[in-house]
Amino acid sequence: MTTGSHSVRPVPAGPGAAGAARPARTPWAGITLIAVAAVTAEMAVSARYGYVRDELYFLSAGQHLAFGYVDQPPLTPLLARAGAALTGNTLAGFRVLPALALGALVVMTAMMSGRLGAGRTGQVLAALAAATCGEYLGAMHELTTTTPDFVFWAATLLLVMKLLASQDPRWWVAIGGCAGLASEAKWNIAFLLAALAAGFALTDARRLLRSRYLLIGALIAAALAAPDLIWQAAHGWPGLEVFRALQADAGHNRLVYWPAQVLYTGLVLTPLWAAGAVWSLRGPAARPFRPVAIACVAAIALQFVLGGKAYYAGAAYTFLLAAGCVPLERRLERRLECRRARRADRPARPGRRITPAFWAGTAMVAGAALGAPVALPVLPARALHAVPLQKINYDLGEEIGWPSLVALAAREYRALPAGQRARTTILTGNYGEAGAIGRYGPGDGLPQAYSGANNFWLWGPPPAADSAAIAVDVDPALLRREFTHVRRVATFWNGLGVADDEQGVPVFLATGLRSSWARAWPAFRAYG
Repeated sequence: MTTGSHSVRPVPAGPGAAGAARPARTPWAGITLIAVAAVTAEMAVSARYGYVRDELYFLSAGQHLAFGYVDQPPLTPLLARAGAALTGNTLAGFRVLPALALGALVVMTAMMSGRLGAGRTGQVLAALAAATCGEYLGAMHELTTTTPDFVFWAATLLLVMKLLASQDPRWWVAIGGCAGLASEAKWNIAFLLAALAAGFALTDARRLLRSRYLLIGALIAAALAAPDLIWQAAHGWPGLEVFRALQADAGHNRLVYWPAQVLYTGLVLTPLWAAGAVWSLRGPAARPFRPVAIACVAAIALQFVLGGKAYYAGAAYTFLLAAGCVPLERRLERRLECRRARRADRPARPGRRITPAFWAGTAMVAGAALGAPVALPVLPARALHAVPLQKINYDLGEEIGWPSLVALAAREYRALPAGQRARTTILTGNYGEAGAIGRYGPGDGLPQAYSGANNFWLWGPPPAADSAAIAVDVDPALLRREFTHVRRVATFWNGLGVADDEQGVPVFLATGLRSSWARAWPAFRAYG
């Protein structure tokens, strides 16, 4: 077909062209079974601990729907509000959406593998690889910005593969729509788009860039991203301040980045995605999809250079795992043929019917089982005291103790004389603590919590009539500057001996606000 005055040539004949044009038949039964098993495994542990810090924040943000927020676009708070409303505000119900997102990653990884030329066995193994990837098991356990971000990255990669396979530039429209929706989930999609642009520019696929459909797709993406950008501009670009705060950890992030890539994906899958990277970058059969291979490797490397967190480019592994299953399948087939040739004249035994592909799948499942305590809350929470897995997976520790923290704040609040209680607000040092009070506080008789953390600061300040505060984990120096009397009244211990960000935090009673909340509130702002 034509685009303007430029004709688009079909994929040249040669190695991999047939696989790109006519993917192998998809083994939907096996892929669906694996996806359902992955979703079931997530749901089995969905309510084992509790909400993670960011989920509590998004629940609060969902009660203040807007076109943008200080530290993320609006989609995840919207999903959090919808999830809570549709499932009775239960934790297990809240986790249905991320569990389904894992199923979507499983299906899309298998589809990518089929598009790359994998047969039925390779596609099933690709689905199993995504289902057993520790990074995906952990990330899809929670409803955070990473949940839709990973799904949209994988969907964008799959759509670009369809564009490259068909050479039909009309796919740019769908790609633009997907990228635009992704921008409403997390700004992270910009790194993938930049890497894809480099992939196209460095290969002969650059001819697909000369299309009016690319312009249409770009306009759709810009239109979908515009509300959040307008909100950021109207509020003085607070996201830039958040980025600057995150950059304080850039050195540490670079130090742990590459070991984390191995640890997060797992020792069993690391050789698979590494082989997928090599095969997709160098293999003749992968040439039609070289721009995607370049983009995925570049996106992973780019986050290292920028000092991003180790999981930021995690969705790129959907393609690399899918690619790795193509040469893996061929090696397994050759091994099976050799075994059959050696044993053709020997009596058959039941054990010999187990194929090499079965053992490859078994290794993936075994790797997931060994890594499950790090990715998911499969151990009793108390075990994190003796085996501090939260030092590897930070969120494990941030899922425990929230109701107890709220109960402690409520105890100190109720201990106040009724007259003083009526003039006392609740302050917290971070958005997880404020979100926990928003979720559990009404049941304990607590009023709304206020915090200077990120978007909570924009939702403040406390009522003008309040002249005292129960302050949880707030800087005592700040409290003493703004109040005449500050007294530590309690210390929070989660009762499990588990080290996390809330263990040992102080609770203060601050009285005698020196000025007004309108004047004091700017000092409480803490973006990051």
